[in-house]
Amino acid sequence: MDIYTDYANWKFENYDFIHTLLYNKSKTVSRFTSVILVVDYLYNKYVNTKKLTSDEEVFFSTGFDYIYDQFHLITTLYEYKFNKDLNEMEKYSKTINLLLYINEFQAEALEHKSFIKNDIAPLDKLEDMVNECLDKKQNAPDEYFGMLNDITDKLFEQNNIEVTTIEQIFNEIAIEYDLFDDEDELDFNEIFNKQIELNRK
Repeated sequence: MDIYTDYANWKFENYDFIHTLLYNKSKTVSRFTSVILVVDYLYNKYVNTKKLTSDEEVFFSTGFDYIYDQFHLITTLYEYKFNKDLNEMEKYSKTINLLLYINEFQAEALEHKSFIKNDIAPLDKLEDMVNECLDKKQNAPDEYFGMLNDITDKLFEQNNIEVTTIEQIFNEIAIEYDLFDDEDELDFNEIFNKQIELNRK
């Protein structure tokens, strides 16, 4: 099987859940809507033309890996922490998005050999704190957003590493392909940054 068949199978197997989240404009997936749009667009282009450029192949592969991981975590939370209750899960979308951000920065850090386990320990500790909030059916305090920002600033700036999140990259790609309707475009990073600024006032 090739990656396009893998994507089609994954989408078919998870169609109901994916469709429910997107149809209800779930805030749990809002920050990476651009990734979903681009991957779906490139899949359809491949089906119709049987070819993508080398850059588009990388976009598709990277995007599919990303949404696969994101949906895996969201599905796990949905099934085991929220008993398949979408409305209940949506109450904690802010905290779930914070957890997804933490996971993304952890993965980014692990890709760089310059980091040691102690460097990443504050991220792991914050992840535990956020999971504890979800276990208690509480939203994480706004100060946790500031904590994540402080941890990642220190972690990456000290190592001269500039981090651009996947959704930032794919937001630009989606704009380039003109995939956004005005009502679809939601810059979750802007919301995230507002949370940090509010916490610092």
